[in-house]
Amino acid sequence: MDFATGNGADTSHEDWQQSPGDLWVEKSTLPASSISTSTEKPAITSSSLAREYYILDGVATNMGSGFILLNLEEQVAYSNPSAERLLGIESGMLLEQPVFDVRKQLISLAANPESAQTELDRLWLHPEQESSTELALADAAVRWLRVRSFPVRDDPDHLLGRGVLLDDITLERSATQTRNETLALAAHELKTPLAIIKGCATTLLGNSMRWDPSLLREMLQMIDAQADRLHDILNTLLDVWRLDAGAQNLRLSEVHIAKLLEQLVERWRKNAPRHQFVAGLPAEDIVVHCDALRIEQAFNHLLNNAVTYSPIGGTIKIQLETNDVEVRLSIADQGAGIAPEHLDRIFDRFYRISISPGEERSSGSGLGLAVARATIEAHGGKIWADSPGVGLGSTFYCTLPFAPPMETGQLHQTLWTTGATSSPSGPLAAPRTGHLKQNLRSKVVVVENDARIARYLRAHLEEQQYQVHTTSHGIQFLRQLDLEEPDIILLATRLSDMSGMELLQRLREFSSTPVMMLCDECDEDERVRLLGLGADDLVLKPFSIKELLARVRVLLRRSIVQGEQSTGEAIFRTGDLTLDYAQHQVSIQGHPVQLSRTEYKLLCTLAQNVGRVMTHELLLERVWGAEYNREVDFIWVYISRLRRKIEIDPRHPRYILTVPDVGYKLVKL
Repeated sequence: MDFATGNGADTSHEDWQQSPGDLWVEKSTLPASSISTSTEKPAITSSSLAREYYILDGVATNMGSGFILLNLEEQVAYSNPSAERLLGIESGMLLEQPVFDVRKQLISLAANPESAQTELDRLWLHPEQESSTELALADAAVRWLRVRSFPVRDDPDHLLGRGVLLDDITLERSATQTRNETLALAAHELKTPLAIIKGCATTLLGNSMRWDPSLLREMLQMIDAQADRLHDILNTLLDVWRLDAGAQNLRLSEVHIAKLLEQLVERWRKNAPRHQFVAGLPAEDIVVHCDALRIEQAFNHLLNNAVTYSPIGGTIKIQLETNDVEVRLSIADQGAGIAPEHLDRIFDRFYRISISPGEERSSGSGLGLAVARATIEAHGGKIWADSPGVGLGSTFYCTLPFAPPMETGQLHQTLWTTGATSSPSGPLAAPRTGHLKQNLRSKVVVVENDARIARYLRAHLEEQQYQVHTTSHGIQFLRQLDLEEPDIILLATRLSDMSGMELLQRLREFSSTPVMMLCDECDEDERVRLLGLGADDLVLKPFSIKELLARVRVLLRRSIVQGEQSTGEAIFRTGDLTLDYAQHQVSIQGHPVQLSRTEYKLLCTLAQNVGRVMTHELLLERVWGAEYNREVDFIWVYISRLRRKIEIDPRHPRYILTVPDVGYKLVKL
């Protein structure tokens, strides 16, 4: 853009300084609002200059950012409508006034004028330098404004003045503040269990010989419980952030939503007997395409919220309605209610309100409603809350479309995932890895609601050098299974949030891990049904620990044999590459190659499907688990590492070949 103030286009630096007028061309070609009336200008006959000005003026007029040009006397030479809007002045004021002080106007808008004046003085002091500052505004539609100053020069590099850009950064600042608050709250939630774990561990390490066995066991139980709490918080946070980012894979299937709610309400009647549950569910069969596990988890959080904030003896009403496109669930309670100022933030992470005036906030992590919102919105639904006021109860609503909207690629991926869950032996079934770990400590998960039995089993299993993890919640167990598959599962028939039979049925949709059922009071028909649903073995309580340990060894041994048979051979070879499954070793030209656990698992997965193309999604599911179905970066990183270790020239691989936009395959040489 040229500054023209003299006769013709060849205007000197001195002429521009002395003449405070705006950019101009022949008046007939420009809008009247863009012409300064303070000084009469001679016309410019250059049509190219007029055309250039007209184009640039049109661009600046449609900019969302405010744009102002000032000469060396700080007089406005040009401004666009966005600048007038952000400065809060009427149209034309910048050019109609003989001298408009932009800096003074910004200071008048600032929430802290003294601080704003200091920042703007620094900005205005050196017009030859580019600099910026951010101002908090008061009594304005825009709460935060970024002011950026930059020098304007002519071709001989003479300073003609400055340009000023004004940007509304209110949303940017708000997002940053929200992120910082979330991180601070997450850190606060993690500090409590960490402090307890640290305190118990320090006490035990300091003088453990002085404590009696019961106190030692109590401290160890506290460490174990708080570690589980940490794990739960972190997994829940990951669920929320992945769902928000659209990176959480949904296992869509046909779900009978009324039956799911009926089972969930019945479970809550047992877990919260001092509350009344009234369910209004339609008689007809309602089928919704959704992720059954995550939708149940979301409904469970909503019911838990209703129970938490309801008085003892209060009634919780559950109503399910449908129309042509969606179902709507409402959960109403007679509890503490929600003040209007809390309704907009009730679904924020870690946001909690007090149950009574004496309390600062309620118990719990403050993540349940955030998870519910993320899950419902990931399915294309909506969720909101309503309350007449404090002490008058509240109602939570959510809607779910019968079939969630999704992109073609997502639909293709979900159909593959759904197909895999129909059978343990489907194309995406998790591979058995017991044969890869026969020389390592086997991992056992005990899913038991009775804490005494869980501790008893853990103690005896750890004596046999097993790695043991215990839990009493089915949902928590399924989350843990997403991270790492155990070698064997000991599953009780009664859990705190669902039945063992129900959990076994879900487990067999995607995993073939050996399961031993720990039965309370099972008749013959129930035992037959458990075995039919996929249990590998079962024992009746009370059981002999010697017999149980022997049965565990048998299942693990059988799993190892089946794993070796599934590979088709004990040793795999292609070219100079050798995989010894029995010894858990990889070698190139007879020289051993050190691989990490994940690298080895990835290579074994490719070897078991040698010559076949393995898609990114399939590799992610088999190596990392279903939760990582869209983390393609993992594949790139680990394939690159593998190639550096097994290929002679990683840039021109001969073993692991890339199939563009699809995946990878291991070549049989």
